[in-house]
Amino acid sequence: MNDDEIIAAMRAGSRRAANSLARRYHDELNAYYRKRLPLEIADELTQVTLLQTVAKIDRFRGESSFRHYVFSVARRVMAEHHRRAGRQIRTEPAPSSEPAADQSTPSERLARAEYAAQLHAAIEELDEHYQSVMQLHIRGATNREIAAQLNLRYNTVRSRLSRAYAALQARLSPLVDELLRVGIPREVEEPS
Repeated sequence: MNDDEIIAAMRAGSRRAANSLARRYHDELNAYYRKRLPLEIADELTQVTLLQTVAKIDRFRGESSFRHYVFSVARRVMAEHHRRAGRQIRTEPAPSSEPAADQSTPSERLARAEYAAQLHAAIEELDEHYQSVMQLHIRGATNREIAAQLNLRYNTVRSRLSRAYAALQARLSPLVDELLRVGIPREVEEPS
């Protein structure tokens, strides 16, 4: 069966067609996620993507290839995963009433501070329309909130964020490469 036949059968409610779709795209989706996420999360998001693709098959309008549609669903699933993970990190309370002690060494804290400073400097160097979208995104605004606040279309926000990320990655990759190459030095423990 080709994609058009599978889509028609899925719209008619065929489970066999849905299973055929899952077999056709499973390995490719899983490889996509494994390049970007830990194994167990990649497996989970692969399943979520396939389920969403099947459940929302009516959203496919045929304006692009079905493979493109499947991977656009995958990108949305991964973006939602990252949003949830970011919210969990920021909103989880400390396990005790005392603030958690920073277990990193001064050198590691300095390296993180340097990276943060360079990140903010790189954002300041972006064109204004990319900069405003990125700053709101970093503050935790969703793409829809950014679109409403800046009076932009949703897809414009997505496009500008994508381009801003690419520019930041190009600007900061030498710093990241250097940190990974040199490593962050650990402090030598003093004998007691």
